[in-house]
Amino acid sequence: MLLNGLRRPVRARSAHDLVARGIGQNIMQGRFPIGSILPGDADLMELYGVSRTSLREALKTLAAKGLIESKTKVGTKVLDRNNWNMFDADILDWHLEMGVDARFLGWLFEIRQMLEPLACATAAMRRTPDQLEEMQRALEAMYLCETSRQGFTKADLAFHQAILEASANPFLQSIGSMIGAALATSFTISSPVSSDARFKAVMRQHQAVLDGIAQRNPVAASEAMSALILQAAERIQIKHGESALTTVQIHAFSGVA
Repeated sequence: MLLNGLRRPVRARSAHDLVARGIGQNIMQGRFPIGSILPGDADLMELYGVSRTSLREALKTLAAKGLIESKTKVGTKVLDRNNWNMFDADILDWHLEMGVDARFLGWLFEIRQMLEPLACATAAMRRTPDQLEEMQRALEAMYLCETSRQGFTKADLAFHQAILEASANPFLQSIGSMIGAALATSFTISSPVSSDARFKAVMRQHQAVLDGIAQRNPVAASEAMSALILQAAERIQIKHGESALTTVQIHAFSGVA
């Protein structure tokens, strides 16, 4: 069945997940425009082939993510993008499934540049010996994946997540999904394992990050991470003039344990 040109998607996962993903992506693609009222329950149930219970659960999920808002006697309204929880793993996944443009990638790298150097600075001051070993293991796994894009991506994400964990800051620890989305997308465009010279340059930069954290030097750690992110952005051709990317100087208070 069709509803205003919208095709019923192929069933995947649970009915609740199917509807949340389907409506979420239709919102992101503008098929359910910002500011518009979603079709009624009966139409959505027919479109997605689900029960009222599954539909209601999906709408609750989307409301929690900031995509929609339900009002009595008005209906379910699609909210402006600035209400969306862009750190939410599902929202990031739905964007990636649709394919992201240069602007979206620029946003991802800008927020990484704002937050990851800070995470490195705090990790340098707060990391435990066990956490440092976890970073070292992830780095060693990266060295072993010189010709494996998938393996390198997994190990690289583990490295960054270990740093977030070592920051001991729950707000920083919550950005793992965003970093994973940025890494996976950028590696699809241009992988660090695509050439020997590129691989060595990327590994030198990651080693500099680890060295700064190991030496409990928050400035060195944050500057190395800032340079690493800038290097990755340049590799996938995100230009400085098209974004706010720059080398970030860490504030002194970020190193206070």
